[in-house]
Amino acid sequence: MPKARDESPPDTEVAQVLGTARRGRYRRWIGRVLGLTVLVGLAWALLFWRSQSASATVVKYQTQPVERDDLRVTVTATGTLGALNSVEVGAEITGRVLTVGAEFNDKVTKGQVLATIDTEIYDAQVDEARARLSASYASLANSKATASEAKQKALRLKQLHDQGLTSDQDLESAMAAYERAKAAVQSDSAQVTLSAASLKVATSNVEKAIIRSPIDGIVLDRSVEVGQTVTSGLQTPVLFVLATDLKAMRLEVSIDEADVGMVSGGQPATFTVDAYPGREFASKVLAVKNMPTADSSVVTYEAWLSVDNDHRLLRPGMTATAHIVVQERHDVLLVPNGALRFTPPDARKATGFSLKNLMPGRRRHGGGSSPNDSESPEADSAKATVWTLDGLGNPRRVFVRKRATDGRRTEVEAKDLTAGTPVIVNAVEVSE
Repeated sequence: MPKARDESPPDTEVAQVLGTARRGRYRRWIGRVLGLTVLVGLAWALLFWRSQSASATVVKYQTQPVERDDLRVTVTATGTLGALNSVEVGAEITGRVLTVGAEFNDKVTKGQVLATIDTEIYDAQVDEARARLSASYASLANSKATASEAKQKALRLKQLHDQGLTSDQDLESAMAAYERAKAAVQSDSAQVTLSAASLKVATSNVEKAIIRSPIDGIVLDRSVEVGQTVTSGLQTPVLFVLATDLKAMRLEVSIDEADVGMVSGGQPATFTVDAYPGREFASKVLAVKNMPTADSSVVTYEAWLSVDNDHRLLRPGMTATAHIVVQERHDVLLVPNGALRFTPPDARKATGFSLKNLMPGRRRHGGGSSPNDSESPEADSAKATVWTLDGLGNPRRVFVRKRATDGRRTEVEAKDLTAGTPVIVNAVEVSE
């Protein structure tokens, strides 16, 4: 007899749980497949776009011709203009200013009175010194008379002593008195010298009250007024600043330590000032100081340049920018500095695309070809490379030897370059 089948109803809660689990696994699988499909599609779309972009752009080279011309190498420096010979005139005594005899920009001659100071006190000192000198002379005359009398007395006692008519003690006393009289003469004579020196100082102070110009020149600055009291102490107060004729001046510039080796006396130069834009003034290097001028960051050396100021356009204190000619080359081959800095992009021609095309520096350019880089220059700092275009319009390397440069063009030596040859200075990508 067949076994009776269990007809009991299934557990509905268990069935619901099992169904939910199956649907969750199915949905996750479907999501993974869709995500992978989307990623693959995006990757192919990106590769296709890159290949189309690469095939739609080409490299255009910008060139400039090689020149044969003169080259002038200059060193630029800044500084200030100053008088060739300036003198500060001050007061050596203390007193009140009575007169001022010169103004700004006045021409003065040597010995001309610039100012006077009240001499009331110094006149009294002169009188006092003269009185002391007179008293010293009187005292000296008295000492000399006393010494003469003592000398005669000592001589008479010596004669009497030789005859045995006086004692040794009387002779010794007379001789001692004579020596004291001679010492008094020497002392009074020194006092006369001291009094005479005091009179000379007092007289000099009176003369110093009249301030005179020590040179022929022009007044650059005046810092005193009538009625002002000047005090002479450890530092002499400056009343006037004078300069010799401003037809000849001096430009003091600071040369950077990297350039000072190229600068020397006698080199020609030009300079400009803000007061006259666009105008150049001729100059020449007079000297370069060996002592450096250092601050917190740089080391410079001071150089002096001559300035011809016949037209009186330039003034002391003006800021100037100088261009010193340190080297001149004539009829040399010159290339633009941009050509020496240029390096062409990788122009290898590709037949298709791959993931390597996405790597930096591997983009291909339509119509390009690989530059010839089989050669390499010797290890020489003067060796460099410029690029020209071959017959197909592709970059061709040319090795050159660098010489002088003015910052814009550089003198080179090369077998494969002639004047007029175009050299590449830049490359740009353009759409076809």
